[in-house]
Amino acid sequence: MNRTALLTTTIAGCFVFIALGSATVANAQVVSSFRDLQGSLNGGERLTITEQSGVITKGRFVALADQSLRVMAESRRLVDFSDASVVRIDHLRSRRGKWALLGFVGGFVGGLLAVALTPDSGSCCGPSKGSVILPLAAIFGGIGAGIGAGVGAMRPEHRLIYLAPGRQAGVP
Repeated sequence: MNRTALLTTTIAGCFVFIALGSATVANAQVVSSFRDLQGSLNGGERLTITEQSGVITKGRFVALADQSLRVMAESRRLVDFSDASVVRIDHLRSRRGKWALLGFVGGFVGGLLAVALTPDSGSCCGPSKGSVILPLAAIFGGIGAGIGAGVGAMRPEHRLIYLAPGRQAGVP
C-alpha cells in the first residue's frame, strides 16, 4: 500500500471513529416519583441530589423506598432524603472507557502516520519502516488511551433521572 492510500484510509477511519464515538444513546425517561426509580438504580452508583433549598449533595446510592432515598455522601455520612425535599436527581456515569478507546485510536493512527510519512533514508543501517510501524503505533496508542482515560474520568456524564412534579429540567 503506498503512502497516499495509507493516509486516505487512515483519515477515513478517523472520521468513522469520531462519528461513532460522538453518537449518544437517548436518555432514559425522567421519572417524577421515587417509586418509579426502584428498578433503575443499583447500589454504589454515583448521584447528585438537588434539594428544594438549593443544597446539592453528591454521593453514592445506598437504598430507596417509596418515600425516601438514602445516599452515602462524599463526607462519608449517610443522608436520607424525603421525596418532598428533592427537586432533581442526576446519575453520574464515568466516560473513562469511551475516552480511552478514542485516545487509543487517535494515538495508534498518529503513530502509524508518523512512521508512514517519515522519509526512507535508504541506508543499510537501522530497522526498516515495516518492522517498527506496528510497535510504535501500539506505543502511541497506549499513551493516547492513558490520556483519554484521564480525560474521561475528569468529565463524568450527568444524566437526569428524577425531576419533582411541576418542575422543569433547566429551572432549579
